[in-house]
Amino acid sequence: MTTLKNRCPLDTWHDEVVDALLEIGNPRLGARVAKDRGSSMKHLGVRFPALRKRVKEGFSFYDLSEDEVLAIWDRLWHTSPCGDVLFAALEYYAPLVRKRVSPALWEVVRHWHGRVDNWCHSDGLASLYSWILASDPDEVYPQLVEWNRAGNQWLRRISIVSLIHYSGKNAVFMPLDRALPLVTTCLGDEREYVQKAVGWVLREMGQTYPDEVRAYIEAHITAISAVALSRAVERRSPSVKAELRALREAARS
Repeated sequence: MTTLKNRCPLDTWHDEVVDALLEIGNPRLGARVAKDRGSSMKHLGVRFPALRKRVKEGFSFYDLSEDEVLAIWDRLWHTSPCGDVLFAALEYYAPLVRKRVSPALWEVVRHWHGRVDNWCHSDGLASLYSWILASDPDEVYPQLVEWNRAGNQWLRRISIVSLIHYSGKNAVFMPLDRALPLVTTCLGDEREYVQKAVGWVLREMGQTYPDEVRAYIEAHITAISAVALSRAVERRSPSVKAELRALREAARS
């Protein structure tokens, strides 16, 4: 990992980022966001469109090398008390990984999960991981399998949300035989954020593999939760929704 000896003190870079975000933030909104998400971090109340715009405009350390910029974002990620600084790091890399994944990126950001304490940071990190996974599945997939077996709810959520490039066209890129086993591990996890992730992944996978995912849901109908099923069938026809819900009710009665 690149060192930052003889460079600007970390506090200066952190202050630069925080000051920029404070200018476009809303403290009242930030306090509500932190409370709603159950996050222990301080939130500055920066809305995502404004955050993306400001991160794109740049900071003084953007003039450094790629490895040095990564080292700075890594240190800010691990040390900042502000959740918006973490979002800024994610927004910096979000457009880059869609074009090219730096060889050094995974070894650094694979350790970022330790700061996650809410669904929004979890999903932002999983989005970043999804592009690295698509670029290097042999390296990333085994790590997802390990997190999938962990007890931490955010690691479990990350392990399956990382299988999808958000939503819509081209969101699904992993084959079913690698994605569904990770979903199956989470079926019995009763925590809401895990179950919502299960449903979302099944919904998106069902866009590409409608028959196979329906068969999967039917095969696991006694294990799938009402929360997961509701989200999984959101884009199905009314008749399919009714059939699957009736099947679950009958199987569990």
